[in-house]
Amino acid sequence: MDVFLTGFPKKLLVATTVLVVIAMIVMPSEARTLEHKIRHERRQHEALAPTKDVRMKLESRVVEHRRRPHRKQTVLPQAKDTENVRQKNVQSDRFKTATRKITKKLTNTRRFFIEERKVLNETREYRDGMPDWLPTINFVDIHFYNYKKRGATMSERKFAYLMPKLYKSLVEYQDIFKLLIKVEVEFADDPFCSYNKTRHELIGKTLHRLYSTIAEVRENMVSVNIPVPQVSKNKNLQVLEKKVDAPQCLKNDYIAFRAYGNLLNNWYSEFRCPRGKKVIRNNSKCADYEAKLKEKKDKRYKNTER
Repeated sequence: MDVFLTGFPKKLLVATTVLVVIAMIVMPSEARTLEHKIRHERRQHEALAPTKDVRMKLESRVVEHRRRPHRKQTVLPQAKDTENVRQKNVQSDRFKTATRKITKKLTNTRRFFIEERKVLNETREYRDGMPDWLPTINFVDIHFYNYKKRGATMSERKFAYLMPKLYKSLVEYQDIFKLLIKVEVEFADDPFCSYNKTRHELIGKTLHRLYSTIAEVRENMVSVNIPVPQVSKNKNLQVLEKKVDAPQCLKNDYIAFRAYGNLLNNWYSEFRCPRGKKVIRNNSKCADYEAKLKEKKDKRYKNTER
């Protein structure tokens, strides 16, 4: 040992010893740090890597995305289509406006008739009766009519179906009241003379409003190019005699006034309570009107089955 130390420079030996000691101290620490770093990075990688469940979800989403059909691109309306829609809306508005005018006129006609009819004393003795000279209007067919038809708006189809029937029914009752106002009563006593004066006033006002309502219907039908029907004379009106006694006059008056009042009520309900609208469920009067017509329809169907 002494020989080794004497043959080796002392300063170099000290430096070498110091380096060896430092290497022995530092290298294990760095080795442990490097090993810890590698283990830490491996854990981070494992944490970031998707688990089996996550991988399955991701794969299923990819498959669903591949299976999902391609959505059609929204096609913007062409200028021609837009113009057609605009023209249809304008046409529909014309019929709605015409219908609204007629409905308002019919409503006023009905209201005035109900008020003025109260002035006339009706006799209960003549409540029953449906003579042949009364026109018949089938409101069951009118209410349950199927408006399915191409090439026209719903407003146009309803107007074209309802207004000619309304016009015809009003003209028919106009003819009836024209005859009734000309009736002469034989052997009239003083009480009936007072009644006769009142009935003339009522029939005169009724005819005046009928003229106005019929003109309103005709004018609006012409404005939307719907043909005005030609109403033929009711041949059964010939049975109405121009000279009658007081009881027969009372009976004819009551039948005509009652039937005309029912006509106005039914037309009013038909315009206010169209089939298939929510108003029927929300309005008790509309519900009663449709229930009454449905009952008649079912009864007719049962009679045809027999």
